[in-house]
Amino acid sequence: MASENNASHAPGADQATDGEILAAVLAGDADQYAVIVRRYRRALQNLAFSYLGDSQLAEDAVQEAFLNSFRWLHTYDSRYSFRTWLWRILLNVCHRIREKAKRQPVTTTTLTAGAAPSSPSLLESEVPCEALSRLISGERKESVLKLLDRLSPIQAEAIRLRFFGEMKFQEIADAQGIGLPAAKARVRNGLLQMAKLIQNTCQELAEDHA
Repeated sequence: MASENNASHAPGADQATDGEILAAVLAGDADQYAVIVRRYRRALQNLAFSYLGDSQLAEDAVQEAFLNSFRWLHTYDSRYSFRTWLWRILLNVCHRIREKAKRQPVTTTTLTAGAAPSSPSLLESEVPCEALSRLISGERKESVLKLLDRLSPIQAEAIRLRFFGEMKFQEIADAQGIGLPAAKARVRNGLLQMAKLIQNTCQELAEDHA
């Protein structure tokens, strides 16, 4: 794949649709793929970090996903969302890295008073989507990751795709191979479960210090 720094910056290149860029790449203008990298790098890094919890591992995963997507671009079916296809490649990379990490000794961590959100009812006192977005964008991102690991895998993935990967509900449905109502339900139920976990954790902390 051509270097992003050497990519063409032709007027209007960043405003082209994914389909137009991909057509140019497949026609031989490989430098145009740098537009795809610029367009999606941040969201992919956030999504990878939500799975791996390590900035360097997340960066490595994103680089591998971009390289793989470039190599396999000829297999992409343009009838479907390119974003969903690219996100699925990244998820496969992250799953492989996580499985490798499981085979290595790790130190188990739990939520502590310092890691718990400042308000026991943060996800209950606000619209859950807005509350979770605040936690992710603030200093509580690692606390959110610990909570995600306590959800069912399918709920955790749906929330990661929605809030870290910035995917639309239909894209989540496509990525998980389910219908739109089911995708919305997984995100909603996952948020409610996270709210319960936060409340239970804060109650346990309060009892320990009583």
